Amino acid sequence: MHTENANAQHAFDLAQSPDLLTTITTALLPALSAVINDAVNRAVIFNTSPTMSKDDFAMINGISKSLLEKWIRDGVVLLAPTPTTTVVRNSTCRKTGKPRTDVMEKHGNALINVAAWREKNRQHALHCRYIKP
Repeated sequence: MHTENANAQHAFDLAQSPDLLTTITTALLPALSAVINDAVNRAVIFNTSPTMSKDDFAMINGISKSLLEKWIRDGVVLLAPTPTTTVVRNSTCRKTGKPRTDVMEKHGNALINVAAWREKNRQHALHCRYIKP
């Protein structure tokens, strides 16, 4: 029985072929670099920001949105204070025809207080009997 590789070239010779190196350097490396840059930038932003959206927090911690809402309700995760704006709307009453002014408060998007979450986890780790300081 005769056994030979289907490829007559050695693997080392194939890796150093000019066509393969040109393909790698022109097409693959820039695309790979862009993907890695985006991933690193996103990781740095998530690990340094004091607040985070609910969707991002659930995605990073690998939990469902319903579980996150339960944690918020139970006080496991704290919401960060968000700015409120006052909206004034002038209109006329349809029944009486008199001008009416409505003043409403518009709340910002609910954000998770990630700084408090990290501090809570750090305090838990400090008092954990399984972790030696």
